[in-house]
Amino acid sequence: MKLKDFQKIMGKRIFTTTQAHIVDFKNDPRVLNLQLHQWEKKGDLVRLKRGVYTFASERPPETEIARNLYDPCYFSLEYALSIHGIIPEAVFSYTLVTVKLPRVFKTPFGTFQYHKIKKEAFSGFDTQTLMAEKEKALVDYFYLNIAALHKTDKFWESSRLEVNSTGVNFKKVIQYAKLFKSQKLLELLKHFLAYAKSH
Repeated sequence: MKLKDFQKIMGKRIFTTTQAHIVDFKNDPRVLNLQLHQWEKKGDLVRLKRGVYTFASERPPETEIARNLYDPCYFSLEYALSIHGIIPEAVFSYTLVTVKLPRVFKTPFGTFQYHKIKKEAFSGFDTQTLMAEKEKALVDYFYLNIAALHKTDKFWESSRLEVNSTGVNFKKVIQYAKLFKSQKLLELLKHFLAYAKSH
């Protein structure tokens, strides 16, 4: 089968080996596996992870890649904080949260890092773009870095987290923090927000 014909019957940008076998059911699976390998070797297909491919001719959006690598998930932490302007540094990998075990996938389109949070706190993001709200990204960041954060003005100053000029809703931050049911997290965030209000 020609690549163009296969791409047409597949009808999606990202697919699994199993899905390829279903749409090309007339051929021997071993033959198709060899064909997929050859297309990948030629650069016509890009392997995102074992058994998951995309067509090199059309780069999928990051949201589509993220979902197909490890679902459920959404963009949060450093990547989302950078997008929202809360941290000044550029972030060169995609940071996401999931309710499953942490995983890292290095793809030709970038590194996707998945961090685990509580199922009860898996909310606060746009279901289309998978981007966390600025308040939720901040809370997720505090939750997953809680051991490295300190309740001192000097530390908050060095952290350079900008919540005033970026329109962060402090009440919403506390609401999201309560989903984690962690008194330590709540106290840490309250201390940080009190510092932010006075500076």
